[in-house]
Amino acid sequence: MVSPWFSNRWSLFNHNVEIARLRRIPRLYISTAQFPDGTEWTIEPDGYAVVKAVDTDDVEVARITRRSWWGRRWDVVGTGFAYELVSDPIPRRWRIEVGGSPLAEIKGSLISYNTVTIDAPLSIPTAVIVLAWHVIARPWEAAAAPRGLVPRTATADSAVVAATELSTQL
Repeated sequence: MVSPWFSNRWSLFNHNVEIARLRRIPRLYISTAQFPDGTEWTIEPDGYAVVKAVDTDDVEVARITRRSWWGRRWDVVGTGFAYELVSDPIPRRWRIEVGGSPLAEIKGSLISYNTVTIDAPLSIPTAVIVLAWHVIARPWEAAAAPRGLVPRTATADSAVVAATELSTQL
């Protein structure tokens, strides 16, 4: 995953092929994910310490739920999969596990998460990576309740639609 400094846009690559474009929308406390096939997801808080990814039909794709008080353990679940996101004692290091066995390692650079490498000998669902990114890049938002962050009004909903339309034009 790569993002320029001070940017809200990220790209997820697999073997030098872009497989997703991620965009943070800080004022609305959501993120969006766009895939080469035209699929789009919105990543948004869904209650205290829960974040979900939903498609354009508002169908939940996956969710991540905080399991520990300090936010160092999360459960990532979706149709047909269940993983754990676990913080490593080394700063900017995380693991994706199944049943306590590590499957992938996520590493940020020495000073930021602008460049993130994901080492995985096995295939990991994209939803797991996208939700892990959201938690790692935005932990304080992932831990909060959505209504505590921003009131959902017609104005906020229309802003989400406008931001999604704008991102599809780019």
